[in-house]
Amino acid sequence: MFTGGVVAVAGSRVLPAGGAVLVAEAAHALVASGCSLVVGCCRGADAAVLSAVPASRVRVLCAFGSAGKGAGPASAVGSVLAIAASGGAVAWWAGGGASVPLFARLARRTRAVVSSASSGLLLFPSSPVSRGSWLAAELAVTRRLPVVVVPLG
Repeated sequence: MFTGGVVAVAGSRVLPAGGAVLVAEAAHALVASGCSLVVGCCRGADAAVLSAVPASRVRVLCAFGSAGKGAGPASAVGSVLAIAASGGAVAWWAGGGASVPLFARLARRTRAVVSSASSGLLLFPSSPVSRGSWLAAELAVTRRLPVVVVPLG
């Protein structure tokens, strides 16, 4: 799929049964093949990646602060804090500060995730209306990065 470099992994915040296992297996395989990963900070696909790979092999870009301030209802605060506590690279407020509305922060954070990738995007949408997932795909295609889409559900 991808060889080396940094792969952005994105996807839906709500995964169907078995979806988290598939995302985690794919993330583990990417790391085993020599890739590093960059993800966002939400439940679903992002949290599945964070649970599957060593903190040293993933960079998390958050749309909230280090104590969870500004987190939204779909934020994976616990998973992100665990990565930070393990010495992982976490960029807090990657989509802008607390004064930026959450919707805008999430879109900016998605832009930052895709901008951090050097090898491509692995995308796990579970809905045809997953705005963040399709924004990530559009941004990766614009950068001429390879995009692999694994539909879930």
